[in-house]
Amino acid sequence: MAEDNDLTSPFAGEPARRALRAHREPPAGRRAAARGRAVTWLAWWALMMALWVMIDDSLRSDELLAGAGAAAFAAFAAEIINRQAGVRLRVRPGWRTVAEVLRLPGQVARDTLIVFGALARMLATGRPPDGGYAEIPVGHDADSAPGETGRVLLTGARSLAPNEFVLGIVAERDVMVVHRLVRPRGQGDRG
Repeated sequence: MAEDNDLTSPFAGEPARRALRAHREPPAGRRAAARGRAVTWLAWWALMMALWVMIDDSLRSDELLAGAGAAAFAAFAAEIINRQAGVRLRVRPGWRTVAEVLRLPGQVARDTLIVFGALARMLATGRPPDGGYAEIPVGHDADSAPGETGRVLLTGARSLAPNEFVLGIVAERDVMVVHRLVRPRGQGDRG
C-alpha cells in the first residue's frame, strides 16, 4: 500500500486511492459506476440546456446547437467537480413529500382561480379579500439533514401557489405558519 501514497489526483493533488480502488473493482461495479455518472451527466445536461433555452429565448437550430454544446461542457465540468469533491446529492422523498409534489400543479391552478376571483370581487365591490393566517402540520425531523431538506422543499412548494405564502416554521410545535390571501370559506384564523 505504500504506492497508494505516491499517486496524486490530476485535479485536486490528493492521494488517488479512489482511482486505485476503481481499477480493483470488478467489471460489473465499474459498469454500474459508469451508468451512474452517465445518468448524472444527462441530468446536468438537461438542466443546463433548459437554462440556456430560458436565457437565450430562441428556438433557432443554430442557437439550440450552441446551447447543446455549452450544456454538454457545463455538465462535464459539473460531473468532474462532483466526482472530485465526492459530493453526492441524495434526496429520499417520503410519501408526504411525494404527495405534496403530486398535488402541486392542481394547487397552483386552483389558487390562481381563487386569486383572480378575489381580484374580480374586489374590483366589483371595492372590498379587499378576507385573508388570514393558518398553521399546517409539517412532520419533518428538524434535527437531521434529510428533515431540513424536506422542510426547505416543503416551504418552497407551499409558497409556489399564488394564494399561500410560508412565513416560517415553528419547530417546537412542528407547524408551518402561512398567510393566505383568500381564506377558504368556513375557516378561522388557525385553519
